Amino acid sequence: MKTCSAFFVVLGLASALQAQPSSPVAPISARSTYHPDNSHSETVVDKTTNELTEATYSAAGALLSKKHYLLNERGLPTQGHIYDGRGNLVARSQVYFDEFGRAKEMRSFNLQGMCYQQVVYEYGADGKAKPPKVINVDPRAAPSIKPGVIDFTQSTPAPGQYAQPQAPAPEPPKKKSFFGRLFGKKDK
Repeated sequence: MKTCSAFFVVLGLASALQAQPSSPVAPISARSTYHPDNSHSETVVDKTTNELTEATYSAAGALLSKKHYLLNERGLPTQGHIYDGRGNLVARSQVYFDEFGRAKEMRSFNLQGMCYQQVVYEYGADGKAKPPKVINVDPRAAPSIKPGVIDFTQSTPAPGQYAQPQAPAPEPPKKKSFFGRLFGKKDK
């Protein structure tokens, strides 16, 4: 009887050790997407506040647009705001879901409430997502998105493009060698 109860105690301890909680999921994740036109998007998902922020930059590094979405309990965007590169609110978006909790449609509205774009999500009989269809409902209602300001005084042109020939920079003075500094030997 003692060996049987000792066996169950050891078995209980072993199962308790294996049942320790796994490492928690990182509350913030980020992803960069590079596009064929050399622009890129940076997406940050914060699971503690259920927010998603996406910033799109031009090839030159100027902020083109910024999108801020609220996420539902499954981590899917439900509604959001779209800002231009200068930080001005230019549009709002709303996501609609089907009875299975999958995104069915996303509508984008300008500040006057007019829908200018719909993205329709469809799923096959096996439940796999098909490529989304973008419908530009009223292109005249689309907001104008202005890029952010770039400080061109800090950038240098590519070699050979718009660069004026310059005299070579003078070489910096030669430093003393290690042993020269160590023993105080003077350079000539």
